[in-house]
Amino acid sequence: MCSLYTPIKAQELSLSELFKDHVFFIPKFQRPFAWTEDNFEDLFTDIYDAMKEDEKSVYFLGSMVLWNQKDEKQDQSNKYIVIDGQQRLTSLILLLAVARDRIKSSRKRNDIHKFIFQEEDTILGTPAIRRLEPWDELKDVFAEYIYIGDGTNKLLEKSTSTKISREDDPAFRVMTAVETFHRLFAEKMQNEDEVEKFVRYLLRHVYIVVIKTADFSSAIRLFNVLNTRGMPLSPIDIIKAINLEPINEAEREKYAAKWIDLENEIGREELENLLSHMRLIYAKEKAKGSLPEEFEELYRNNSLKKGIDFIKLVDEYKSIYISKFLEPELQGVDRYQVNKFKAIIAIMRNPLPFSEWVAPLIYFYYKFRNDKSLLSFLQNLEKKTIIEWMANFSRSERLTSYIRILKLIESVEDSNDVIENMLTYLPPDTQLRGKRVGFEDNAELEKIINDTLDRSDFGVLKGGRLAKYLLLRLEIEHWDLNTGVPPFENVTIEHILPRNPDLKSEWARIFDENARREWTEKFGNLVLLSGPRNSAASNYDFKKKLEEYFKKKWTPFSLTQKLKGYETWNLATLQERHNALKEKIKRIYI
Repeated sequence: MCSLYTPIKAQELSLSELFKDHVFFIPKFQRPFAWTEDNFEDLFTDIYDAMKEDEKSVYFLGSMVLWNQKDEKQDQSNKYIVIDGQQRLTSLILLLAVARDRIKSSRKRNDIHKFIFQEEDTILGTPAIRRLEPWDELKDVFAEYIYIGDGTNKLLEKSTSTKISREDDPAFRVMTAVETFHRLFAEKMQNEDEVEKFVRYLLRHVYIVVIKTADFSSAIRLFNVLNTRGMPLSPIDIIKAINLEPINEAEREKYAAKWIDLENEIGREELENLLSHMRLIYAKEKAKGSLPEEFEELYRNNSLKKGIDFIKLVDEYKSIYISKFLEPELQGVDRYQVNKFKAIIAIMRNPLPFSEWVAPLIYFYYKFRNDKSLLSFLQNLEKKTIIEWMANFSRSERLTSYIRILKLIESVEDSNDVIENMLTYLPPDTQLRGKRVGFEDNAELEKIINDTLDRSDFGVLKGGRLAKYLLLRLEIEHWDLNTGVPPFENVTIEHILPRNPDLKSEWARIFDENARREWTEKFGNLVLLSGPRNSAASNYDFKKKLEEYFKKKWTPFSLTQKLKGYETWNLATLQERHNALKEKIKRIYI
Protein backbone atom coordinates (compact mmCIF):
# COMPACT_ATOMS: atom_id res chain seq x y z
CA MET A 1 0.00 0.00 0.00
CA CYS A 2 1.36 3.40 -0.99
CA SER A 3 1.66 5.97 1.78
CA LEU A 4 0.54 9.52 1.09
CA TYR A 5 2.73 10.81 3.92
CA THR A 6 5.71 12.91 2.84
CA PRO A 7 8.50 13.20 5.43
CA ILE A 8 9.29 16.72 6.61
CA LYS A 9 12.70 17.33 8.14
CA ALA A 10 13.70 20.31 10.23
CA GLN A 11 17.22 21.04 11.40
CA GLU A 12 19.26 23.94 12.72
CA LEU A 13 22.10 24.77 10.34
CA SER A 14 24.86 27.31 10.62
CA LEU A 15 25.30 29.47 7.53
CA SER A 16 28.55 27.66 6.74
CA GLU A 17 26.66 24.35 6.66
CA LEU A 18 23.80 25.90 4.73
CA PHE A 19 25.98 27.39 1.99
CA LYS A 20 28.41 24.48 1.85
CA ASP A 21 25.89 21.68 1.32
CA HIS A 22 22.98 23.27 -0.58
CA VAL A 23 22.26 24.83 -3.95
CA PHE A 24 19.22 27.13 -4.04
CA PHE A 25 16.81 28.03 -6.83
CA ILE A 26 14.27 30.88 -6.68
CA PRO A 27 11.10 29.69 -8.47
CA LYS A 28 9.27 31.92 -10.95
CA PHE A 29 6.18 32.14 -8.74
CA GLN A 30 8.07 33.95 -5.96
CA ARG A 31 7.72 37.72 -5.61
CA PRO A 32 10.74 39.76 -6.81
CA PHE A 33 13.66 40.75 -4.63
CA ALA A 34 12.03 43.53 -2.60
CA TRP A 35 14.11 44.24 0.51
CA THR A 36 14.95 47.90 1.17
CA GLU A 37 17.89 49.76 2.70
CA ASP A 38 16.32 49.47 6.16
CA ASN A 39 16.02 45.68 5.79
CA PHE A 40 19.68 45.40 4.81
CA GLU A 41 20.74 47.64 7.70
CA ASP A 42 18.67 45.61 10.17
CA LEU A 43 20.17 42.32 8.95
CA PHE A 44 23.72 43.63 9.25
CA THR A 45 23.38 45.51 12.54
CA ASP A 46 21.43 42.75 14.29
CA ILE A 47 24.18 40.23 13.50
CA TYR A 48 26.92 42.74 14.28
CA ASP A 49 25.33 43.70 17.63
CA ALA A 50 24.93 40.02 18.58
CA MET A 51 28.62 39.43 17.82
CA LYS A 52 29.72 42.49 19.84
CA GLU A 53 27.61 41.36 22.81
CA ASP A 54 29.01 37.82 22.85
CA GLU A 55 31.30 36.41 20.15
CA LYS A 56 30.39 32.85 21.11
CA SER A 57 26.63 33.35 21.20
CA VAL A 58 24.32 31.78 18.62
CA TYR A 59 22.12 34.12 16.61
CA PHE A 60 18.99 32.70 14.94
CA LEU A 61 17.75 34.17 11.67
CA GLY A 62 14.40 32.41 11.73
CA SER A 63 13.30 29.60 9.43
CA MET A 64 13.17 28.80 5.74
CA VAL A 65 11.19 26.23 3.77
CA LEU A 66 12.88 24.21 1.00
CA TRP A 67 11.47 21.80 -1.54
CA ASN A 68 13.81 19.11 -2.84
CA GLN A 69 12.48 18.63 -6.39
CA LYS A 70 14.04 15.31 -7.43
CA ASP A 71 14.93 14.60 -11.03
CA GLU A 72 15.62 10.97 -11.90
CA LYS A 73 17.91 11.98 -14.81
CA GLN A 74 20.43 13.71 -12.54
CA ASP A 75 21.44 13.74 -8.90
CA GLN A 76 19.72 16.67 -7.24
CA SER A 77 20.06 15.60 -3.63
CA ASN A 78 21.53 18.95 -2.62
CA LYS A 79 19.44 21.19 -4.91
CA TYR A 80 16.44 22.95 -3.40
CA ILE A 81 13.62 25.23 -4.48
CA VAL A 82 13.23 28.09 -1.98
CA ILE A 83 9.58 28.31 -0.91
CA ASP A 84 10.06 30.69 2.02
CA GLY A 85 13.12 32.74 3.01
CA GLN A 86 14.35 33.93 -0.37
CA GLN A 87 14.71 37.60 0.67
CA ARG A 88 17.01 36.73 3.59
CA LEU A 89 18.91 34.14 1.58
CA THR A 90 19.60 36.52 -1.29
CA SER A 91 20.65 39.29 1.11
CA LEU A 92 23.06 36.94 2.91
CA ILE A 93 24.70 36.01 -0.40
CA LEU A 94 25.12 39.73 -1.19
CA LEU A 95 26.52 40.36 2.31
CA LEU A 96 29.11 37.60 1.85
CA ALA A 97 30.04 38.98 -1.58
CA VAL A 98 30.66 42.45 -0.13
CA ALA A 99 32.70 41.01 2.76
CA ARG A 100 34.77 39.04 0.24
CA ASP A 101 35.55 42.17 -1.74
CA ARG A 102 36.66 44.15 1.31
CA ILE A 103 39.52 41.72 1.99
CA LYS A 104 42.82 41.96 0.11
CA SER A 105 44.24 38.51 0.86
CA SER A 106 43.43 36.33 -2.17
CA ARG A 107 43.42 33.18 -0.02
CA LYS A 108 40.90 34.57 2.43
CA ARG A 109 38.81 36.01 -0.41
CA ASN A 110 38.69 32.55 -1.99
CA ASP A 111 37.71 31.01 1.36
CA ILE A 112 34.65 33.28 1.43
CA HIS A 113 33.99 33.02 -2.31
CA LYS A 114 33.48 29.25 -2.14
CA PHE A 115 30.34 29.80 -0.05
CA ILE A 116 28.97 31.95 -2.89
CA PHE A 117 30.34 30.26 -5.98
CA GLN A 118 32.10 26.92 -6.23
CA GLU A 119 34.63 26.96 -9.06
CA GLU A 120 34.84 24.08 -11.54
CA ASP A 121 37.28 21.32 -10.54
CA THR A 122 38.72 19.77 -13.70
CA ILE A 123 40.60 17.08 -11.74
CA LEU A 124 37.55 15.80 -9.87
CA GLY A 125 35.24 16.59 -12.76
CA THR A 126 32.86 18.70 -10.68
CA PRO A 127 31.12 21.58 -12.47
CA ALA A 128 31.02 25.20 -11.36
CA ILE A 129 28.16 25.74 -8.92
CA ARG A 130 26.36 28.96 -8.16
CA ARG A 131 25.12 28.69 -4.62
CA LEU A 132 21.97 30.63 -5.54
CA GLU A 133 20.13 30.76 -8.86
CA PRO A 134 18.18 34.02 -8.50
CA TRP A 135 15.18 35.47 -10.29
CA ASP A 136 15.60 35.64 -14.08
CA GLU A 137 15.89 39.44 -14.09
CA LEU A 138 18.83 39.26 -11.65
CA LYS A 139 20.90 36.54 -13.32
CA ASP A 140 23.03 38.95 -15.35
CA VAL A 141 23.66 41.22 -12.34
CA PHE A 142 24.72 38.24 -10.20
CA ALA A 143 26.89 36.79 -12.98
CA GLU A 144 28.71 40.08 -13.54
CA TYR A 145 29.05 41.44 -10.00
CA ILE A 146 28.31 38.81 -7.34
CA TYR A 147 29.80 35.56 -8.62
CA ILE A 148 33.06 37.22 -9.63
CA GLY A 149 35.74 38.37 -7.20
CA ASP A 150 35.84 42.16 -6.69
CA GLY A 151 32.46 42.35 -8.45
CA THR A 152 30.70 44.38 -5.74
CA ASN A 153 33.49 46.98 -5.85
CA LYS A 154 32.92 47.32 -9.59
CA LEU A 155 29.17 47.64 -9.04
CA LEU A 156 29.87 50.31 -6.42
CA GLU A 157 31.98 52.27 -8.91
CA LYS A 158 29.26 51.97 -11.52
CA SER A 159 26.40 52.93 -9.19
CA THR A 160 26.74 56.71 -9.62
CA SER A 161 26.30 56.51 -13.40
CA THR A 162 23.93 53.56 -13.68
CA LYS A 163 20.50 53.92 -15.25
CA ILE A 164 19.02 51.62 -12.59
CA SER A 165 17.01 54.08 -10.56
CA ARG A 166 13.51 52.65 -10.14
CA GLU A 167 12.73 51.34 -6.67
CA ASP A 168 10.56 48.57 -8.12
CA ASP A 169 13.49 47.25 -10.19
CA PRO A 170 15.04 44.21 -8.42
CA ALA A 171 18.46 45.21 -9.82
CA PHE A 172 18.06 48.49 -7.93
CA ARG A 173 17.59 46.44 -4.75
CA VAL A 174 20.85 44.57 -5.41
CA MET A 175 22.67 47.85 -5.91
CA THR A 176 21.12 49.24 -2.70
CA ALA A 177 22.20 46.15 -0.76
CA VAL A 178 25.76 46.38 -2.04
CA GLU A 179 26.00 50.11 -1.26
CA THR A 180 24.48 49.60 2.20
CA PHE A 181 26.71 46.68 3.19
CA HIS A 182 29.87 48.45 1.96
CA ARG A 183 28.90 51.56 3.93
CA LEU A 184 28.22 49.59 7.13
CA PHE A 185 31.51 47.69 6.89
CA ALA A 186 33.34 51.01 6.43
CA GLU A 187 31.54 52.63 9.38
CA LYS A 188 31.77 49.80 11.89
CA MET A 189 35.09 48.11 11.09
CA GLN A 190 38.52 49.71 11.13
CA ASN A 191 40.52 47.02 9.33
CA GLU A 192 40.39 43.68 7.52
CA ASP A 193 40.85 41.71 10.74
CA GLU A 194 37.49 43.01 11.96
CA VAL A 195 35.86 42.08 8.64
CA GLU A 196 37.26 38.54 8.92
CA LYS A 197 36.02 38.32 12.51
CA PHE A 198 32.54 39.33 11.38
CA VAL A 199 32.54 36.75 8.58
CA ARG A 200 33.65 34.01 10.97
CA TYR A 201 30.80 34.89 13.33
CA LEU A 202 28.35 35.07 10.40
CA LEU A 203 29.28 31.62 9.09
CA ARG A 204 29.84 29.79 12.38
CA HIS A 205 27.36 31.33 14.84
CA VAL A 206 24.41 32.52 12.75
CA TYR A 207 21.84 29.71 12.37
CA ILE A 208 18.68 29.14 10.36
CA VAL A 209 16.03 26.50 11.04
CA VAL A 210 15.81 24.73 7.69
CA ILE A 211 12.59 22.83 6.97
CA LYS A 212 12.76 20.43 4.03
CA THR A 213 10.20 18.40 2.16
CA ALA A 214 10.25 16.44 -1.09
CA ASP A 215 6.60 17.29 -1.81
CA PHE A 216 5.53 20.66 -3.25
CA SER A 217 2.09 20.61 -1.60
CA SER A 218 3.66 20.00 1.79
CA ALA A 219 6.06 22.89 1.20
CA ILE A 220 3.23 25.28 0.38
CA ARG A 221 1.24 24.14 3.42
CA LEU A 222 4.28 24.75 5.60
CA PHE A 223 4.71 28.20 4.09
CA ASN A 224 1.09 29.04 4.88
CA VAL A 225 1.39 27.82 8.47
CA LEU A 226 4.63 29.71 9.10
CA ASN A 227 3.16 32.90 7.68
CA THR A 228 -0.16 32.41 9.52
CA ARG A 229 -2.32 32.66 6.43
CA GLY A 230 -6.10 32.66 6.71
CA MET A 231 -7.00 34.34 10.03
CA PRO A 232 -3.60 35.57 11.25
CA LEU A 233 -3.00 36.24 14.93
CA SER A 234 -1.30 39.61 14.58
CA PRO A 235 0.86 41.41 17.19
CA ILE A 236 -2.07 43.66 18.12
CA ASP A 237 -4.27 40.60 18.75
CA ILE A 238 -1.66 39.18 21.11
CA ILE A 239 -1.18 42.52 22.91
CA LYS A 240 -4.95 42.84 23.25
CA ALA A 241 -5.21 39.37 24.81
CA ILE A 242 -2.30 40.04 27.18
CA ASN A 243 -4.01 43.19 28.47
CA LEU A 244 -7.55 41.80 28.73
CA GLU A 245 -6.42 38.77 30.74
CA PRO A 246 -5.70 40.59 34.07
CA ILE A 247 -8.93 42.64 33.93
CA ASN A 248 -11.66 41.29 36.17
CA GLU A 249 -14.49 39.49 34.43
CA ALA A 250 -17.05 42.21 35.18
CA GLU A 251 -15.10 44.83 33.21
CA ARG A 252 -13.33 42.69 30.63
CA GLU A 253 -16.12 42.92 28.07
CA LYS A 254 -16.18 46.72 28.38
CA TYR A 255 -12.44 47.03 27.62
CA ALA A 256 -12.59 44.43 24.89
CA ALA A 257 -15.19 46.66 23.21
CA LYS A 258 -12.96 49.71 23.83
CA TRP A 259 -10.08 47.94 22.05
CA ILE A 260 -12.33 47.15 19.09
CA ASP A 261 -13.27 50.84 18.99
CA LEU A 262 -9.53 51.68 18.82
CA GLU A 263 -9.11 49.37 15.83
CA ASN A 264 -12.15 50.79 14.09
CA GLU A 265 -11.11 54.42 14.62
CA ILE A 266 -7.65 54.23 13.06
CA GLY A 267 -7.55 50.75 11.46
CA ARG A 268 -5.54 47.73 12.48
CA GLU A 269 -2.46 48.72 10.50
CA GLU A 270 -2.27 52.19 12.01
CA LEU A 271 -2.95 50.79 15.48
CA GLU A 272 0.06 48.50 15.10
CA ASN A 273 2.12 51.49 13.91
CA LEU A 274 0.99 53.48 16.95
CA LEU A 275 1.94 50.64 19.30
CA SER A 276 5.39 50.50 17.68
CA HIS A 277 5.85 54.23 18.34
CA MET A 278 4.69 53.78 21.94
CA ARG A 279 7.16 50.94 22.40
CA LEU A 280 10.00 53.25 21.33
CA ILE A 281 8.75 56.02 23.63
CA TYR A 282 8.79 53.81 26.73
CA ALA A 283 11.66 51.43 25.92
CA LYS A 284 13.97 54.11 24.45
CA GLU A 285 16.06 51.45 22.75
CA LYS A 286 16.09 49.42 19.57
CA ALA A 287 13.63 46.52 19.57
CA LYS A 288 15.20 43.13 20.24
CA GLY A 289 12.11 40.97 19.84
CA SER A 290 8.56 40.97 18.55
CA LEU A 291 6.16 43.74 19.52
CA PRO A 292 4.30 41.58 22.10
CA GLU A 293 7.64 40.46 23.61
CA GLU A 294 8.81 44.07 23.83
CA PHE A 295 5.66 45.12 25.67
CA GLU A 296 5.93 42.16 28.05
CA GLU A 297 9.40 43.45 28.98
CA LEU A 298 7.98 46.95 29.57
CA TYR A 299 5.33 45.44 31.88
CA ARG A 300 7.99 43.43 33.76
CA ASN A 301 10.24 46.46 34.40
CA ASN A 302 7.23 48.61 35.40
CA SER A 303 7.66 51.09 32.52
CA LEU A 304 4.01 50.35 31.70
CA LYS A 305 1.17 48.79 33.64
CA LYS A 306 -0.72 45.92 32.05
CA GLY A 307 -4.51 45.85 31.76
CA ILE A 308 -6.94 48.77 32.08
CA ASP A 309 -4.19 51.39 32.49
CA PHE A 310 -2.51 50.30 29.27
CA ILE A 311 -5.71 50.30 27.23
CA LYS A 312 -6.52 53.80 28.52
CA LEU A 313 -3.00 54.93 27.64
CA VAL A 314 -3.31 53.58 24.10
CA ASP A 315 -6.64 55.37 23.76
CA GLU A 316 -5.00 58.63 24.90
CA TYR A 317 -2.15 58.27 22.41
CA LYS A 318 -4.66 57.33 19.71
CA SER A 319 -6.33 60.71 20.04
CA ILE A 320 -2.96 62.45 19.72
CA TYR A 321 -1.98 60.21 16.80
CA ILE A 322 -5.13 61.20 14.91
CA SER A 323 -5.09 64.93 15.70
CA LYS A 324 -1.36 65.55 15.22
CA PHE A 325 -0.39 62.96 12.60
CA LEU A 326 -3.19 61.27 10.67
CA GLU A 327 -5.47 64.33 10.49
CA PRO A 328 -3.14 67.07 11.77
CA GLU A 329 -4.65 70.16 13.35
CA LEU A 330 -3.50 72.82 15.82
CA GLN A 331 -5.64 74.82 18.26
CA GLY A 332 -5.11 78.41 19.39
CA VAL A 333 -2.75 79.45 16.57
CA ASP A 334 -3.29 81.35 13.32
CA ARG A 335 -4.22 79.75 10.00
CA TYR A 336 -0.69 80.15 8.59
CA GLN A 337 0.81 78.08 11.43
CA VAL A 338 -1.91 75.45 11.17
CA ASN A 339 -1.31 75.02 7.44
CA LYS A 340 2.46 74.96 7.78
CA PHE A 341 2.13 72.21 10.39
CA LYS A 342 -0.20 70.26 8.10
CA ALA A 343 2.07 70.69 5.08
CA ILE A 344 5.25 69.54 6.84
CA ILE A 345 3.47 66.52 8.35
CA ALA A 346 2.14 65.65 4.86
CA ILE A 347 5.56 65.48 3.20
CA MET A 348 7.18 63.74 6.18
CA ARG A 349 4.53 61.03 5.85
CA ASN A 350 5.31 60.73 2.15
CA PRO A 351 7.85 60.72 0.44
CA LEU A 352 9.97 60.30 3.61
CA PRO A 353 10.47 56.50 3.68
CA PHE A 354 10.68 55.98 7.47
CA SER A 355 8.51 56.98 10.42
CA GLU A 356 10.60 56.77 13.60
CA TRP A 357 10.24 60.56 13.95
CA VAL A 358 6.56 60.11 14.88
CA ALA A 359 7.44 58.80 18.37
CA PRO A 360 9.10 62.08 19.52
CA LEU A 361 6.26 64.10 17.95
CA ILE A 362 3.44 62.36 19.81
CA TYR A 363 5.45 62.05 23.05
CA PHE A 364 6.17 65.79 23.03
CA TYR A 365 2.47 66.55 22.74
CA TYR A 366 1.50 63.83 25.25
CA LYS A 367 3.74 65.42 27.90
CA PHE A 368 3.29 69.14 27.25
CA ARG A 369 -0.16 69.42 25.56
CA ASN A 370 0.99 72.66 24.00
CA ASP A 371 -0.33 73.34 20.50
CA LYS A 372 1.43 76.70 20.33
CA SER A 373 4.90 75.13 20.66
CA LEU A 374 4.23 72.06 18.52
CA LEU A 375 5.05 73.74 15.18
CA SER A 376 8.43 74.94 16.51
CA PHE A 377 9.15 71.42 17.78
CA LEU A 378 8.15 69.91 14.42
CA GLN A 379 10.37 72.31 12.47
CA ASN A 380 13.40 71.34 14.57
CA LEU A 381 12.44 67.67 14.35
CA GLU A 382 12.14 67.94 10.56
CA LYS A 383 15.48 69.76 10.30
CA LYS A 384 17.17 67.03 12.35
CA THR A 385 15.49 64.29 10.33
CA ILE A 386 16.36 65.64 6.88
CA ILE A 387 19.95 66.68 7.65
CA GLU A 388 20.63 63.24 9.17
CA TRP A 389 18.97 61.62 6.14
CA MET A 390 21.31 63.59 3.89
CA ALA A 391 24.22 62.56 6.13
CA ASN A 392 23.34 58.88 5.45
CA PHE A 393 22.42 57.89 8.99
CA SER A 394 21.59 54.20 9.18
CA ARG A 395 18.30 53.07 10.71
CA SER A 396 20.10 52.23 13.94
CA GLU A 397 21.74 55.66 13.99
CA ARG A 398 18.40 57.34 13.31
CA LEU A 399 16.83 55.47 16.21
CA THR A 400 19.64 56.54 18.53
CA SER A 401 19.14 60.15 17.46
CA TYR A 402 15.39 60.05 18.14
CA ILE A 403 15.95 58.29 21.47
CA ARG A 404 18.09 61.25 22.53
CA ILE A 405 15.08 63.52 21.94
CA LEU A 406 12.79 61.14 23.86
CA LYS A 407 15.26 61.22 26.77
CA LEU A 408 15.29 65.03 26.68
CA ILE A 409 11.48 65.24 26.66
CA GLU A 410 11.37 62.87 29.62
CA SER A 411 13.97 64.84 31.59
CA VAL A 412 12.58 68.41 31.43
CA GLU A 413 9.38 70.15 32.50
CA ASP A 414 9.31 73.02 30.00
CA SER A 415 8.55 72.46 26.32
CA ASN A 416 10.83 75.39 25.41
CA ASP A 417 13.80 73.55 26.94
CA VAL A 418 13.17 70.71 24.50
CA ILE A 419 12.90 73.01 21.48
CA GLU A 420 16.05 74.94 22.40
CA ASN A 421 18.22 71.87 23.11
CA MET A 422 16.86 69.01 20.96
CA LEU A 423 19.36 69.45 18.12
CA THR A 424 22.44 69.28 20.35
CA TYR A 425 21.35 67.31 23.45
CA LEU A 426 23.49 64.36 24.54
CA PRO A 427 22.11 62.30 27.46
CA PRO A 428 24.42 60.91 30.19
CA ASP A 429 23.98 57.40 28.73
CA THR A 430 27.25 56.83 26.84
CA GLN A 431 25.57 54.28 24.54
CA LEU A 432 23.59 57.16 23.03
CA ARG A 433 26.71 59.19 22.18
CA GLY A 434 27.23 57.65 18.76
CA LYS A 435 27.22 59.31 15.36
CA ARG A 436 25.78 62.82 15.43
CA VAL A 437 25.63 65.98 13.34
CA GLY A 438 27.03 69.20 14.79
CA PHE A 439 23.89 71.29 14.41
CA GLU A 440 25.63 74.14 16.23
CA ASP A 441 28.21 74.28 13.40
CA ASN A 442 26.76 76.01 10.32
CA ALA A 443 29.83 75.09 8.25
CA GLU A 444 29.15 71.39 8.88
CA LEU A 445 25.50 71.75 7.91
CA GLU A 446 26.45 73.66 4.75
CA LYS A 447 28.93 70.93 3.79
CA ILE A 448 26.32 68.20 4.22
CA ILE A 449 23.86 70.11 2.03
CA ASN A 450 26.45 70.97 -0.64
CA ASP A 451 27.87 67.44 -0.75
CA THR A 452 24.37 66.01 -1.19
CA LEU A 453 22.77 68.46 -3.60
CA ASP A 454 25.85 68.77 -5.81
CA ARG A 455 25.99 65.03 -6.51
CA SER A 456 25.57 64.13 -10.17
CA ASP A 457 23.20 61.32 -9.12
CA PHE A 458 21.13 63.48 -6.76
CA GLY A 459 17.88 62.84 -8.66
CA VAL A 460 18.07 59.08 -8.03
CA LEU A 461 19.54 59.31 -4.53
CA LYS A 462 17.43 57.48 -1.93
CA GLY A 463 15.36 56.10 -4.81
CA GLY A 464 14.47 59.65 -5.91
CA ARG A 465 12.66 60.33 -2.61
CA LEU A 466 15.12 62.94 -1.34
CA ALA A 467 14.80 65.11 -4.47
CA LYS A 468 11.01 64.93 -4.31
CA TYR A 469 11.01 65.75 -0.61
CA LEU A 470 13.21 68.83 -0.94
CA LEU A 471 11.24 70.18 -3.90
CA LEU A 472 8.03 69.78 -1.89
CA ARG A 473 9.69 71.41 1.13
CA LEU A 474 10.66 74.42 -0.98
CA GLU A 475 7.12 74.62 -2.31
CA ILE A 476 5.83 74.99 1.26
CA GLU A 477 8.03 78.07 1.68
CA HIS A 478 6.64 79.64 -1.52
CA TRP A 479 2.98 78.78 -0.93
CA ASP A 480 0.41 81.20 0.47
CA LEU A 481 -0.27 79.18 3.60
CA ASN A 482 -2.95 81.62 4.76
CA THR A 483 -5.21 80.18 2.06
CA GLY A 484 -4.43 76.47 2.37
CA VAL A 485 -1.76 73.81 1.82
CA PRO A 486 -0.13 72.74 -1.46
CA PRO A 487 -1.79 69.81 -3.31
CA PHE A 488 0.68 67.04 -2.49
CA GLU A 489 -1.22 64.11 -4.02
CA ASN A 490 -0.23 62.65 -7.41
CA VAL A 491 2.99 64.67 -7.59
CA THR A 492 5.71 63.61 -10.03
CA ILE A 493 9.20 64.87 -10.88
CA GLU A 494 10.15 66.00 -14.37
CA HIS A 495 13.69 66.46 -15.71
CA ILE A 496 13.92 69.70 -17.72
CA LEU A 497 16.99 68.44 -19.58
CA PRO A 498 15.71 64.93 -20.44
CA ARG A 499 17.44 61.80 -19.23
CA ASN A 500 17.70 60.29 -22.69
CA PRO A 501 17.41 63.03 -25.32
CA ASP A 502 17.46 62.25 -29.01
CA LEU A 503 21.05 62.79 -30.17
CA LYS A 504 19.66 64.82 -33.10
CA SER A 505 17.63 67.09 -30.83
CA GLU A 506 18.30 70.61 -29.60
CA TRP A 507 19.25 69.14 -26.23
CA ALA A 508 22.23 67.25 -27.70
CA ARG A 509 23.43 70.46 -29.38
CA ILE A 510 23.20 72.58 -26.21
CA PHE A 511 24.53 69.95 -23.76
CA ASP A 512 27.45 67.72 -24.69
CA GLU A 513 27.67 64.19 -23.30
CA ASN A 514 29.79 65.19 -20.29
CA ALA A 515 27.39 68.00 -19.35
CA ARG A 516 24.39 65.68 -19.64
CA ARG A 517 26.10 63.07 -17.47
CA GLU A 518 26.97 65.68 -14.83
CA TRP A 519 23.79 67.77 -14.77
CA THR A 520 20.76 65.68 -15.74
CA GLU A 521 20.11 64.47 -12.18
CA LYS A 522 21.22 67.69 -10.45
CA PHE A 523 18.74 69.50 -8.20
CA GLY A 524 18.47 72.49 -10.55
CA ASN A 525 17.24 70.32 -13.42
CA LEU A 526 14.23 68.93 -11.52
CA VAL A 527 10.69 70.31 -11.26
CA LEU A 528 7.42 69.17 -9.70
CA LEU A 529 4.37 68.36 -11.78
CA SER A 530 0.85 67.50 -10.65
CA GLY A 531 -0.69 64.35 -12.06
CA PRO A 532 0.93 61.67 -14.23
CA ARG A 533 3.98 62.51 -16.30
CA ASN A 534 3.62 62.89 -20.05
CA SER A 535 6.39 60.58 -21.21
CA ALA A 536 6.15 61.85 -24.78
CA ALA A 537 6.62 65.47 -23.63
CA SER A 538 9.68 64.58 -21.56
CA ASN A 539 11.96 64.69 -24.60
CA TYR A 540 10.45 67.80 -26.22
CA ASP A 541 12.74 70.74 -26.80
CA PHE A 542 12.54 73.37 -24.06
CA LYS A 543 10.01 75.77 -25.58
CA LYS A 544 7.69 72.98 -26.67
CA LYS A 545 7.99 71.36 -23.24
CA LEU A 546 6.97 74.62 -21.57
CA GLU A 547 3.98 74.86 -23.86
CA GLU A 548 2.96 71.29 -23.04
CA TYR A 549 3.24 71.79 -19.29
CA PHE A 550 1.91 75.35 -18.90
CA LYS A 551 -0.69 75.70 -21.62
CA LYS A 552 -2.07 72.20 -21.91
CA LYS A 553 -1.24 70.92 -18.40
CA TRP A 554 -1.61 73.46 -15.61
CA THR A 555 0.67 72.91 -12.61
CA PRO A 556 0.10 74.70 -9.28
CA PHE A 557 3.71 74.64 -8.08
CA SER A 558 5.33 78.07 -7.96
CA LEU A 559 8.88 76.82 -8.56
CA THR A 560 7.70 75.09 -11.72
CA GLN A 561 5.75 78.15 -12.84
CA LYS A 562 8.94 80.21 -12.60
CA LEU A 563 10.32 78.31 -15.61
CA LYS A 564 8.09 80.49 -17.76
CA GLY A 565 10.62 83.25 -17.13
CA TYR A 566 13.36 81.37 -19.01
CA GLU A 567 13.78 81.86 -22.77
CA THR A 568 16.13 78.91 -23.10
CA TRP A 569 17.57 76.11 -21.02
CA ASN A 570 21.34 75.76 -21.24
CA LEU A 571 24.18 74.97 -18.87
CA ALA A 572 24.34 78.54 -17.54
CA THR A 573 20.62 78.75 -16.71
CA LEU A 574 20.65 75.25 -15.21
CA GLN A 575 23.61 76.13 -12.97
CA GLU A 576 21.92 79.41 -12.00
CA ARG A 577 18.71 77.65 -10.94
CA HIS A 578 20.64 74.89 -9.19
CA ASN A 579 22.59 77.34 -7.04
CA ALA A 580 19.46 79.38 -6.29
CA LEU A 581 17.52 76.31 -5.10
CA LYS A 582 20.48 75.17 -3.02
CA GLU A 583 20.60 78.54 -1.23
CA LYS A 584 16.87 78.29 -0.52
CA ILE A 585 17.42 74.86 1.09
CA LYS A 586 20.21 76.29 3.23
CA ARG A 587 17.92 79.06 4.47
CA ILE A 588 15.50 76.37 5.69
CA TYR A 589 18.00 74.07 7.38
CA ILE A 590 20.87 76.29 8.54
